[in-house]
Amino acid sequence: METKKIDHCPVELTALILGKKWIPTILFKLKDGEMRLGELQRVLGCSKKILIEQLNLLILHKIVENRKVYKENSVESYYYLTECGSELLPILVDMKAFGCKFEENISMIAG
Repeated sequence: METKKIDHCPVELTALILGKKWIPTILFKLKDGEMRLGELQRVLGCSKKILIEQLNLLILHKIVENRKVYKENSVESYYYLTECGSELLPILVDMKAFGCKFEENISMIAG
């Protein structure tokens, strides 16, 4: 069986992940360390269903990992950035800086 190499632009591949709703925000929130699902949901303000879908996608791509802590009657899930996920942080910092500048430009035009 012959495998075909699929050519993709590296920028396009990065945009495929970062272009999904909530993904950049999730990654930016995890930059300071692991967080539980409920904590992430509170700070993001998105539905649990959407958050779990996006976290599962990030886990599939090895950008985020999930650590489970088993307690007497419950299981706590902690999410954190992998090494690959941490490599995205400079991009997210640049996106934040751009967003702040862009927001200033818009307020100057609107003002």
